[in-house]
Parts: sequence; C-alpha cells; structure tokens
Amino acid sequence: MKSKLHNISNCDCPDRLADIIFVHGLDGDAVTTWHPSDMPEDFWPKWLGNDVSNVGIWSVGYAVSSTAWKGTAMPLVDRATNILDLLELDDIGTRPIVFICHSLGGLLVKQLLRHACDSGNPEYQKIADQTKAIVFLSTPHSGADLASWLQHIGSLLRATVTIDELQAHDPNLRDLNQWYRNHKEISKIKTLVYCEKQTVGGILVVNETTADPGIAGVAVVPLDENHITICKPGSRESQVYRRVKKIVLETIRPPH
Repeated sequence: MKSKLHNISNCDCPDRLADIIFVHGLDGDAVTTWHPSDMPEDFWPKWLGNDVSNVGIWSVGYAVSSTAWKGTAMPLVDRATNILDLLELDDIGTRPIVFICHSLGGLLVKQLLRHACDSGNPEYQKIADQTKAIVFLSTPHSGADLASWLQHIGSLLRATVTIDELQAHDPNLRDLNQWYRNHKEISKIKTLVYCEKQTVGGILVVNETTADPGIAGVAVVPLDENHITICKPGSRESQVYRRVKKIVLETIRPPH
C-alpha cells in the first residue's frame, strides 16, 4: 500500500477554518482503524465532519505492517519525511492543524514535526507552525515491551523494522521524545493523552507510563478501553469523541 492522504469531509472547501488529520498505527489503515469491526457506519471522522462542517477532515493511509507476510513497513524517520511531503502537496499548513493519532501514528507525527522544524524547508515549517493540537490515543512514547507486542500480534517469523523500532527504551525513541518535550515550538501545541486500561489477550499493550510524553501539565487520562477499541468510539457521547470535538471547536474559535 502506498501512502495516501484521504479526503474524508469538507477538504475541498476553500473557506474551511482548519484541517483535522487522523493518523493510524501499526497494522491499521485510513478507514478501518477508526470504526468498530463490522460497523463501517460508525466511522467517526465522518461524524466530526458532519458536526463541525467548517473544517477539513483527512485520514492518512500508509504501509505499516508488523510482519513481512502481512505487508511492508518503512523506517519511522523515512515514513515521516514521506508523509510530510504528502501533506504539503495538499496545502496542509495554510490553516490550523489538529492531529488525531493512534498508537504508532503518534510517534510518526512527532517525527514528522521534527523534520518540519529541522529541514529548513519553509513549506514544511508551516506545517509545524500551524499544528495547534495533538490527541495521542495509546501512543507508546518510550516504546513498548517487545514481548508483549509479539504476544499481542501473534507468532512472528519475519518482523518488520517497525517492531524493532517499538522496543521499550529504544534509543531513537528516547531521542525523539526528548526533542519533543524540549523544543520551544512544540511547547505551544496543546497535547491531550489517553491510554487504555483493558488488556488484549491478557496484555496491556501500552501502559500509563509509556503513554506519558513527559510534558509538564499534560495528564495521561485512562479509559475503559483496550488498545484496539480506544480509537473506535461507539457513539458521539463517548469521551474520546467529545474531547476531540471540543478541541477542534476551540481551535477554530477566535480568542476572546
């Protein structure tokens, strides 16, 4: 699967006030990550587009398989550059941005912002400058215990580079997290963090410690969900949906 930025709702409106970008994680895709299994009508990015009609809703799709037999995976640093260029091609960065990230998708967005800030490319820099909020849904900021991931995913004969990069205490993830915590421009971004409290197959894939990005004033909010269901709210009354809608509305409202 080649990377693609999917137009979900209102993306062609020239007067839209912001761009909301959904970024899936390991073994996910641009659509099924965001709705309950066998319930495509509960695709909540579309709900958001209907409820807040003056923003564009996008969903990033990219290849990020856990095993070689399921597909492929590009190293995180390379994928971030790839997606950053993809966003710029659709003029993302000309208005405020909110990223909604599940799991590995949060690490991808952090790396993407790092490239945007460090590249010297003014068009990429606009994407960092316009990023106003990020919602992390069970993102393993310091990596996840590899044994737990392997048990969660199943028997791996040919693990991809992505699994290697997700090991707990991986030095590259530690370096990325330190950059994200300490960069002055990133400190201006409103950060919201949720983590799961229910297991998948008896395993808590991302616990509260690894879900914590280590930013002063940012609390990790636990939810009665597991790693798979946390990004699939069942109704507009769910905590995740209400929070995301609230942050989107706050982003597009002029300051008092």
